[in-house]
Amino acid sequence: MVGRFFKNASLVEKFVIPNLIVLIIMVGSIWAISYVLIQQQLKNQAKEILDNGYKLFLDHVKRRERSGLSVAYLVSLDPDVRRAFKEKNRRLLYKYVDVRRNLEDLTDIYDLRLHFLTPPATSFFRTWNPERYGIDVSKFRRTVVTAIQRRSPQKGIEIGLKRTIVTGVIPVIEGTKPLGAVELITPFEPILDELKVLSNVDSLVLINKKAAQHAEWPAEKESVGNYYVYYETNPVLRNLMLKAVNLPNTVLLEENYAVIAKPILNFSRKPIGLLILSYDMTPIVDSYKQLGIYILMLIFAGVMVSFFVSYLIFKKYVEEPINTLIDHTERISMGDVDQKIPIESKDEIGKLAEAFERMRISIKKVMDLLK
Repeated sequence: MVGRFFKNASLVEKFVIPNLIVLIIMVGSIWAISYVLIQQQLKNQAKEILDNGYKLFLDHVKRRERSGLSVAYLVSLDPDVRRAFKEKNRRLLYKYVDVRRNLEDLTDIYDLRLHFLTPPATSFFRTWNPERYGIDVSKFRRTVVTAIQRRSPQKGIEIGLKRTIVTGVIPVIEGTKPLGAVELITPFEPILDELKVLSNVDSLVLINKKAAQHAEWPAEKESVGNYYVYYETNPVLRNLMLKAVNLPNTVLLEENYAVIAKPILNFSRKPIGLLILSYDMTPIVDSYKQLGIYILMLIFAGVMVSFFVSYLIFKKYVEEPINTLIDHTERISMGDVDQKIPIESKDEIGKLAEAFERMRISIKKVMDLLK
């Protein structure tokens, strides 16, 4: 069918139609390749943004850990603290209830909480709730247990009874005997709020059910598979962000949002949950779309100009000379052999015209002889 069409088509049709098909295929191919490259570039850019967000999160955690250790160390040097542990005298620690605001000003961290514990990890005095004490937390407060057992500072993220925390623990030692530990607790949630303010990255924190089985807060949280939804900065994006749960460390592009799931590790570097980060890529996507449209328009315009110039060349140097030859051939067939066939080029059409001119001259000589 294609062969029959081209067999019967005019020269212009034979030139125009294949070029139009090639043009459509070329523009479509360029669009497809551009789309793939733009998607890859978007993923690379999204990964960089989200990795920087995760790095910023870790930096904030480390800053709180350092602040916790520094403050806990200074408090552990207080002779009244050592005396309180030795004499089991909680009254000596009530003075720390009033220094909370000073510590917040000193560290620039909101809602600090000093916690004093006796071996192996029994709550002795809480500055935020002095009347609640005597609770054995050794089964889940491994930073405190480890600090007392190893007689060395410990820091990291842990899951408490009421919330997830960042903590720094300093043991209080008398000779070789551990008297207890001083712990500075800082809240986990403000880190994520700061992350959103500084980098415009939204967060969703999922805590592993097994890691939180001792806690009291899960009763108030929603369950998602093997996790509890602990905290989120933008609940509207929850369903979108949950798509990254089973693909950790993989960037997903969903509805112009870039999403990635990163592990949350406790002080012993064991995973206790996931931090899912999301960034609105709409401005970047729109800029790439606009750039893609401009590129396609320029390519299309360039190809069309090239096509139009080629068509003009074809019309002037191919179609018109052939039409001239057809006109003279028809005249010769009618007996008019007096008009010379114009030869204006040295290409194949020019050679064909020369052959027709020689034929005209031969026919004219024969006709003259017959007369």
